[in-house]
Amino acid sequence: MGMGDSDKAAIRQVIENHEKTLIFVSAEYCHACKSMLEKNIKPYLEGLEKNNVGIVIVYYGNEDIVADLVSDNRLIITTNMRFPLLIKKDANKTMKSLLKNFKETNAMPIPLLVDKDGFVLNYDDKNGYPSYLEIINAAK
Repeated sequence: MGMGDSDKAAIRQVIENHEKTLIFVSAEYCHACKSMLEKNIKPYLEGLEKNNVGIVIVYYGNEDIVADLVSDNRLIITTNMRFPLLIKKDANKTMKSLLKNFKETNAMPIPLLVDKDGFVLNYDDKNGYPSYLEIINAAK
C-alpha cells in the first residue's frame, strides 16, 4: 500500500550517492502539490541534475501524472494509496526513517533538500516548513 523497504533502500542509495538530493513528496489529491510540481520543481530539474543533485519524487496517486518526469537520472516512486491521512502518516514515517532531522509535517507537498548524510538542509525555521529557496539555489 505505502512505501516498502525496497523503495526506502532506493531512496537511501540516491541520498548516499549525491552531495545533495531533492526529495519531493506529493499526492494526487493535493492541488498545491500539482501547482508546486509544475512551477517550483519541474523548471529546476535539469539544473539540479547538471549540478549533480540527486532527484527523488514520491507521488501518491496515478503514475501517469509523473510519467513525463521519468529519466535515468531520477528516482520516481509511485504508490496507489489514496487516503490523505494514511498518505501523510506513510510519508512522515518514511522520511523519519531515512532522514536525521526530519520534522514531521501535516501538509503536502513535502519538498526536501538533503545532504548525503540525510540531514535536511532547507528548513525555514521561521515558518516551520521546508523552503524552496535552497532548492532553487542548488539548481543554479
